[in-house]
Amino acid sequence: MTSRIDLVRQDAEAVLAKGTHLLKPLANSRIFISGGTGFLGTWLLELLSVLNAKYQFNVQVGVFSRFPQKFVERFPHLGQRKEFNFLEGDIRYLTELPRETDYVIHAAALTDRRLFASNPTMVGEVNAFGAIRLLRAANLLEHLKKVVLISSGLVYGPQALNIERIDENYTNGMRCDNANAIYAESKRFAEAMATSFVSESKLPLVTVRPFAFVGPYQSLELPWAVTDFIRDSVTGCPLKIMGDGSTVRSLMYASDFAFWVLAALAQGSPRAAYNIGSPQPIDLLSLAKMISQHFTPSPEILTRVGQSGHETTRLVPCVDKARRELGVELTVPLAEALQKTITWHTAR
Repeated sequence: MTSRIDLVRQDAEAVLAKGTHLLKPLANSRIFISGGTGFLGTWLLELLSVLNAKYQFNVQVGVFSRFPQKFVERFPHLGQRKEFNFLEGDIRYLTELPRETDYVIHAAALTDRRLFASNPTMVGEVNAFGAIRLLRAANLLEHLKKVVLISSGLVYGPQALNIERIDENYTNGMRCDNANAIYAESKRFAEAMATSFVSESKLPLVTVRPFAFVGPYQSLELPWAVTDFIRDSVTGCPLKIMGDGSTVRSLMYASDFAFWVLAALAQGSPRAAYNIGSPQPIDLLSLAKMISQHFTPSPEILTRVGQSGHETTRLVPCVDKARRELGVELTVPLAEALQKTITWHTAR
């Protein structure tokens, strides 16, 4: 039986086989990743380990995390690699980066929406002030070639239902009188501060705006629709949708997500912003049906659960700019992404 580590390794090798040439500027460099043990960070390490082992990229990586030792113990196939140096700390108090750093990926953030209501001030501090701390430290580096700031597709505000996909120039009004707005607002503020750094110091900064994702290493305890559906299917519970299932999202597989971020680091133009995500929309009812088909017996799907008058929303990116300027393509279609993710979670 193929192990879970092997499954992820195969995905990393597959996405790199089609685009390794795009990442050549990263060879023989030193990369610093904040939030390096999170969902995205773990996948970045998977891809970088393949680049080193199979393609001799000789990349050295500083992995900044609040709890690196737990990660090293849980994933020794990554934690024990000699080219990965794990650094413990809180991004809110970061003062300096390793002197020889060439590239920086700022992925540290609080993204669990349960915290938006229970501890919104911490969300704001980590996401906004953490970005400021990192940018100040990066600005002191002598050999810095590029910084990638991981923002969010939520900075655009609500997507109009009559617009199929939103590009990097889209903007819509956002209410700030609700604690749940703290995530999007903190990401918007981080982008505004990053722009200020660029204006003052010519910091070579690229912004990426991720949308929604699925894949191994994504905790099923996170309260997102796709994780709820997979978790409830695994445990034999009915799949619950608050509205009628017409809300529309799109989902990109984790290996594509990590590769596009590395492509932005290698190929992105300073001062540019790029959407990262799948441009293929799917409504939540259809998503629940796709997931339920992987289980026997197929779990029941319940709609209009818990809230009356639940608002239908849409959030789907246009990724033409990333395709054109970064040279990237979506390599894992949604049906395959779901199958891979379910296989990984049920292989324990």
